[in-house]
Amino acid sequence: MGLIVILFFTQGCANTAFFAPSKAQNLNPDIRWIESGSGNRIAHLWIPAEEDIQHRGFVVHFHGNSGHMEQTQEKVDWLAKHGYDVMVFDYSGFGHSTGSVGDKSAYLDAISILKHIEELQTNTQLPTFTVATSTGGNIFLRALADNPINLDGIIIDSSFTSYVDEAKFVLDKGMFGELYSWVAHFVMRDNYAAKEIVATLPEMQSLVIHCESDNIVPIASGEEIYQQLAGNKDFWRLDSCNHARAMTNAFPDNQKRIVNWLEQATPLFEAADPSTVSFQVANTNLPTLSK
Repeated sequence: MGLIVILFFTQGCANTAFFAPSKAQNLNPDIRWIESGSGNRIAHLWIPAEEDIQHRGFVVHFHGNSGHMEQTQEKVDWLAKHGYDVMVFDYSGFGHSTGSVGDKSAYLDAISILKHIEELQTNTQLPTFTVATSTGGNIFLRALADNPINLDGIIIDSSFTSYVDEAKFVLDKGMFGELYSWVAHFVMRDNYAAKEIVATLPEMQSLVIHCESDNIVPIASGEEIYQQLAGNKDFWRLDSCNHARAMTNAFPDNQKRIVNWLEQATPLFEAADPSTVSFQVANTNLPTLSK
């Protein structure tokens, strides 16, 4: 019952109970900064594509509700070996990013990242993809609906679209959960969730993946996202994996399938000279974005 007390105390606090950020111990010298519409400074890192292979584009990762970018980049950093520049970042209150965690600040951070992506597209003219993991899918989809940009493809991994529904699912699983899961409707909010707007997103190539044995976010949540998305889309039901782990090095077969999907998403793209593209991306650091 202690959880109920905690949840009541967090009512109206921007869903802060939903987030479990970590602070990075050491400042990575390669970290760059973006001024977010949240009023905070957002830390981000570029993982450049390996130079001895064809360059195929860049990928931006929206991580989940815990840790920080250098802990969660394992979901996408391996794409550098396949010709993709990879950008990872932290929401407000995560890692070295300033400010406090919350659904609104994360939403505003995501919009600022989308604006940053548009600047990168102008400078590089490269195929652009996003990968959104778990809570990151909820944050990303809502931001994209409110601030649409052109993307060559999106990958949604182990995600959901309602903070309220996800909190209820987790509470339901606890001891006597059926007695108090209703609390989620009073202490959580969906003001910055994607549930009501996924169907309004423009058509784009999308891939939704979800582990069948996910006991944190039910696969039904992934199926719902897939059904609502418009355009050319795929849904992969994956086995023998836990929540948000399917894209890590523990699952090389999944990684191969991801690479194939990315390549098929831009079949007409003529791979650029990697040294030129890496230079362009490495020197694209926009310290300030309009709020």
